[in-house]
Amino acid sequence: MTEHIKEILVPVDGSENSIRAARFAMEMAQAMGIGVRLFYVFPAASVEVIGMAGMSRADIDQAAQASAQRAFDKTREGLGSDLIDKVEQETSIGDPAEEIIRYTEDDSTTLVVLGRRGLSAMKSLMLGSVSDKVIRHAKSPVTVIT
Repeated sequence: MTEHIKEILVPVDGSENSIRAARFAMEMAQAMGIGVRLFYVFPAASVEVIGMAGMSRADIDQAAQASAQRAFDKTREGLGSDLIDKVEQETSIGDPAEEIIRYTEDDSTTLVVLGRRGLSAMKSLMLGSVSDKVIRHAKSPVTVIT
């Protein structure tokens, strides 16, 4: 498997579960000698709300970058300095599950490691679960950390 996986993608939002997933991914990446990419998706619903408030596209992009940077900083802080070699960061705007799935469409050499937020069965059923959607539709291997 190690010859096929070239990168680990870790969707992060700054939550403890995403930090736990990042920690797991970093340890795995070190053992495999590959890099890690932290991936933050600014939710499309937030963009719509901001747009209704009359903000320009540049303001929306700035808000997305600021939100992403908070998530990246919180994740890096949670990892500690000994685990942040070979870490890249990427930001996207849209539906989190769809953006993670899109990332895997062209490259099956990426392993996705994501944390599960632990929604109740009812909330997960009503709202949908990012991890459930990613597991079902990603073209790459997926590991969910609970």
